Amino acid sequence: MPTRITMYTPSNPHGTTTILTTTTTSSSSSSSSSSSPLGLTAAEAAQLTPFQARVFRLLAQVPAGRVTTYGALAAALRTSPRAVGNALRNNPFAPRVPCHRCVAATGYVNGYDGEVVQRASFRGEAGGAGVEGRASQSRAGRGKTATGGVKATPPSGMNVQKKLDLLRTEGVEFDDKGMLRNRYRVLFEGPWDIVSS
Repeated sequence: MPTRITMYTPSNPHGTTTILTTTTTSSSSSSSSSSSPLGLTAAEAAQLTPFQARVFRLLAQVPAGRVTTYGALAAALRTSPRAVGNALRNNPFAPRVPCHRCVAATGYVNGYDGEVVQRASFRGEAGGAGVEGRASQSRAGRGKTATGGVKATPPSGMNVQKKLDLLRTEGVEFDDKGMLRNRYRVLFEGPWDIVSS
């Protein structure tokens, strides 16, 4: 049964109505990469938790050149924005599964690949030359050693810069404080096709 959600914003006090639809899939469906909405092979899809798969399926519905918020995904999934953020932080298929298309409800770029630059200290340069600020990382970095091993790298803002670069190539712009420009033109809040297994 469709669910109707109305979002009210300062620029649209009358609200925008979104209708969420539910699709049921049969267990006999094939899980090949060609039929997967995420474009993952069966082996890759097996690496995901059921919750990650639900979050990634919704995220794949956000078109290039648009972004959504952790809160919008959480509302569609009836969970918390923090749970959505945790699923995106642990995305092993970025940027193929476009977790870079999710920002904070305020329009702040927030984090990428487990790294966050605090909003109060964020400094970006025009043209994407670099991000500076107080960075923290919720998991060890993925730096490679000369022998092919993985070493922990201190947070530096490089991951957040990667997110900004990916979004810039899709036409989404941020100011030098990490805030989304043209927010109401690029923000995608549905309609979502919710898949129930």
